[in-house]
Amino acid sequence: MQLPEYVAEIMAVLKSRGCDAYLVGGCVRDLLLGRKPSDYDVVTEASPEVIRSLFPRTVALGARYGTIVVITPGGAVEVSTWKSRYHSPLPGLTGIEADLFWRDFTINAMAMDENGAIFDPFGGLQDLKGRIIASPAHQAAQRFRHDPLRMVRAIRLGCTLDFTLHPRVTDAIMDEAPLLSRVAVERIRGELDHILLSERPAQGIRALATTGLLAYILPELMPLLDFDQKSPRHDRDGFEHTMAVLAACPPRLTVRLAALLHDVGKPACFTVDHDGRGHFYNHHIEGSRVASTILQRLKYDRRTAAVVTRLVYDHMSRFPHVREGSLKKLISRVGEENLDDLFDLQRADILGSAAPFDTSGLDTMQKEIGRILALRPPLHICDLAIDGNDLIALGYEPGPRIGRVLEALLDEVLEQPEMNQAGTLLEKAKAWLKTENS
Repeated sequence: MQLPEYVAEIMAVLKSRGCDAYLVGGCVRDLLLGRKPSDYDVVTEASPEVIRSLFPRTVALGARYGTIVVITPGGAVEVSTWKSRYHSPLPGLTGIEADLFWRDFTINAMAMDENGAIFDPFGGLQDLKGRIIASPAHQAAQRFRHDPLRMVRAIRLGCTLDFTLHPRVTDAIMDEAPLLSRVAVERIRGELDHILLSERPAQGIRALATTGLLAYILPELMPLLDFDQKSPRHDRDGFEHTMAVLAACPPRLTVRLAALLHDVGKPACFTVDHDGRGHFYNHHIEGSRVASTILQRLKYDRRTAAVVTRLVYDHMSRFPHVREGSLKKLISRVGEENLDDLFDLQRADILGSAAPFDTSGLDTMQKEIGRILALRPPLHICDLAIDGNDLIALGYEPGPRIGRVLEALLDEVLEQPEMNQAGTLLEKAKAWLKTENS
C-alpha cells in the first residue's frame, strides 16, 4: 500500500529520532478496504513537545490529549502521542498495543508501519472481513462512557460501510444512550450529516431509533414510530414512510434533511373521519414550524435551516392543473436554486407512498415551471420596476410596512406580469396609501 509522500516523510522524521511511528485509525481501515483515506493519523511514542520541535509548521489542535497537527505542502497530518500516556496503564500492554486498546472500534484499532506491516492485536482484520463493528476486548460501554458520541459514530460507520453492529455494541448503546445528552450538538450534527449523506441513510436512522439514540437527537420523530396513518395512500407507518422517502432522495443534505422532517407535523395534525380514514390537515405548516425548531437546536446554518424549512412547508405543493400565477408564487417562495430539491423530495414522497406511483402530475408541473423560467418573468421583489426608495418618495414611512407593500405588489405582478412598470406600480401603491390614510 503506497502512502502519500508527505505522510511517509513525517513517519521517517520521527523514526530518524528513534521514535516509533505508525498509521492508525480510519486511514488504516480504509486502505485495507481499498478506499482512499480522507485523512491520515500517526501515533508515536514522541511527546507533543518533541513532535513540535521536529516539524517547522504545527498546530496544537489537541495538545491536551497529545495531538499535534503537522502541516506540510502535501497536506495536514494529526500526529499523536500514545493514547496510553493519557489513560491508566494496562498490565501486559505497552507501546502501540496499549494505544490501540483505547480506540473505539476494532476496525479502527489497527496500525500500519512505514513498510505496510499491519499490527492487529484486537481482531480488527477479522471484523473487517466479517463486516462487524465491535470494540477492543468487547469494552464498548467503557468506550462510550469515555466519549458518548462514539455511540452515534458506531451507527454512522455501520451505514457508511454497510457493517453490522456487534450485539455487545448494540446492548451497550441501549444501556448508555442517556449519556448522549452530554455531547455538544455540533458534534452530534456532524455525525448525523454523515449518516444522512451515506448510501444507506435510512439504515442509519433506523439504527438510531432502535438503540434509543434518536430520542436524544430528534425526539420530535419518535411519535412517527408505529404511527398508523389510516390512509389508503400509505402502506407503511409514519416512520417507515419517512425512511422510504429518505432512501429515495439523492445525497444532498438539504433534501435529505427535508425528507427526514417532511412529515414531522403529522401526529399533531392527525384526525380520523367517520369512515375511519386519517387526515393530516395543515401538517406541512406544523411540520415547517417543528423543523425550524429542530434545525435551530442542532445549530444548522441559517441558509440550510431556511431551505429545509421551506421544503417541508411546500412538499405538498403539487399543482399540475393550476394558474400560472400560482406556479410563479411557488417559484418565488421556494427559490429557483431550490426547485430541484423540491422536485426530488416530492418525487420521493410519491415513491414512498402506496402504489401506484403516479408522478405524472409532478412531471407536468415541473415541465410547466421550466417553461415559465425560460421566459424569465419577474419572480422576486428585486425584479420589481420600483423599490423601497420609490415608495418612501411616494409618502410611505420607512419601516417593515415598505416590505409588505412590495410583497403585495409582487403578488399582483406574479398574476399579471404586464403590471411591472414603474408608473403602474406607483399608481397602485399610491391608491393603497390614499385608502389607508382616508
